[in-house]
Amino acid sequence: MEEQIVYRHTVEGVFRSIGDRLTPELRAKLVDVGLNLDAQSPHHTPRAIFADALRVTAEHLYPQLDVSEGYRRLGVGIIQGMEQTVLGKSLVSMWPIFGPERVVVRIQESFSTVNNYMRSELLTQGPGHHIIRVNECNGNPGYLRGLIEAGLARAGAKNLRVEPFDFDGHACSYRIRWGG
Repeated sequence: MEEQIVYRHTVEGVFRSIGDRLTPELRAKLVDVGLNLDAQSPHHTPRAIFADALRVTAEHLYPQLDVSEGYRRLGVGIIQGMEQTVLGKSLVSMWPIFGPERVVVRIQESFSTVNNYMRSELLTQGPGHHIIRVNECNGNPGYLRGLIEAGLARAGAKNLRVEPFDFDGHACSYRIRWGG
């Protein structure tokens, strides 16, 4: 069985999006779970280490919040971080032109570009009503919820609701609705 890995650009993107909140204390906590951001960047990070790193980061950055909300804010931060790069800014600026219906498809498709193990399925229930099923949420459905919410909000989705359901510790489904 192939080792489950998270690609380097994903790990770099998560921690670049944190900016100056990536303190020496947080870096030390990440080293404790096996992720040394100061070392030569490996081409990949094992899934379990990445999941632990997300948990530690959410707990460190948002200790006053429910852990799911901390994960959600990390996910939102990824989209905000994308907007800080030249390529990301160009991409995100196109989302309102594409609109939420096309962007929800792109978000779901992009999940397969962050690691070698995530599989997802988009089920369209009608305009502004979709379900995304994902086989792995790295410990908490809040992270992907934040990504989905932030991406669709940037695409112009109004009255947006993203609700995780059927989370079993790994897989999760998201009910996504927007509009009137």
